[in-house]
Amino acid sequence: MASKKKEELLKWDREHIIHPAYVIGQNWGIVIEKAHGVILEDTEGKEYIDGASQLTCVNLGYGRRQVIDAVVEQMNKLQYITLFFGLSHPAVIECSQKLAELTPEGLDHFLFTSGGSESIESAFKIVRMYWHNKGKDKYKIISLFGSYHGVSFGSISATGAGKGSYVKGILPITPGFIHIPSYYCYRCAFSKQYPGCDMECAHFLARTIELEGPESVAGFVAEPVQGVGGMIAPPPEYWPIVRKICTDYNVLLIGDEVITGFGRTGKFWGLEHWGVVPDMMTMAKGISSAYLPFGAIAINDEVYQGLKGLRVSAFTYSGHPVCCAAAVKAMEIYTEENIAENASKVGAHVLERLKTEFMPLPCVGDVGGLGLMLGMEIVRDKASKATFAPSLNIMTQIQDEALKNGLFLRVTSIATYPGDRVCFTPPLTITGDQADKALDILKPIIANLKPS
Repeated sequence: MASKKKEELLKWDREHIIHPAYVIGQNWGIVIEKAHGVILEDTEGKEYIDGASQLTCVNLGYGRRQVIDAVVEQMNKLQYITLFFGLSHPAVIECSQKLAELTPEGLDHFLFTSGGSESIESAFKIVRMYWHNKGKDKYKIISLFGSYHGVSFGSISATGAGKGSYVKGILPITPGFIHIPSYYCYRCAFSKQYPGCDMECAHFLARTIELEGPESVAGFVAEPVQGVGGMIAPPPEYWPIVRKICTDYNVLLIGDEVITGFGRTGKFWGLEHWGVVPDMMTMAKGISSAYLPFGAIAINDEVYQGLKGLRVSAFTYSGHPVCCAAAVKAMEIYTEENIAENASKVGAHVLERLKTEFMPLPCVGDVGGLGLMLGMEIVRDKASKATFAPSLNIMTQIQDEALKNGLFLRVTSIATYPGDRVCFTPPLTITGDQADKALDILKPIIANLKPS
């Protein structure tokens, strides 16, 4: 039975707090009060393995004393100063220098933000400003169905996952955005099968640019691995083809590394898996391991030189000194502790278990992903790939049952995304034993699903 404290907290919450991505006037019925390592603890003392890193962002786990101490030290020196008007401070310079050591070669010019949506929004503005400054009327942005790039007006216009649910009630959205089919092989938009598909999803980008007119297309943005859409990895040929198309058609390639960056996929940057370097790269989440809201855009020298003499509008907290201090310490931990290697090792172990133990289950249609960015497709019929009726709320049931048994998961639903998918994206510091414990909680829940 819930304590009086919990009931009072939940009552206030329901009546006064609006939760993103949740029905107004409702909550999930738990209040998380503490966290350590990969473990969350609610007000009743119950513990949960965080199998989602919350919004796939607490890469380093909870309670990192080094990051906390760095934040306190910076707070004691300089709490805030703007970067507007050409002002600067040591923390943002140190953060830029550290990032330049870690970003792909050539991506060493930075604009700082407070998160992923701001990073994407700023990237789109920079792309259009760049082409305008070169005397070209290139303004269209192409992105993928099933993608997620944020919820501000520009970023939500590029977001292709759950488009209807995200924009309901706020139309019209920003013009100049085009969506094309993604690399979601399990539900191929072209009804083909890899590898005999000639990578039509990638080549369709070139066809779209030609149809729209290369003189009007400014950029192409995509996640190296689709995140909110279900942790979906592309075929290995996809990104090299896309990179060549963007180069051939003089279109700027924006790599959205907001989720995939900082070791999530088993390499420091997601695009490293295919040896591809974008013209611009957005980041957030893992940059500070979500200890403080922070983000950035890295741009190459060609784009940077093309912007010289202009003024780029930004945000009040761009380059916030305390957030910079958190990010610097987080980046030190990523490299010193080989965090990406642990994600690769534990992720490979988890993926093997998903393939050997979960894939044979009657309602699992597909498993995949990279590193600790993994997803599993839930179907009611394997042969037809048919999903459960949205009215059954199967994915919510899976999520609730896992939570009841001590595992916090994130799921996607066919009602808003390309498929019903259970996602496994724990902090990158998780051990093999902890991952096994999470899978042992999840397996009987999935095994109990019945085809229909």
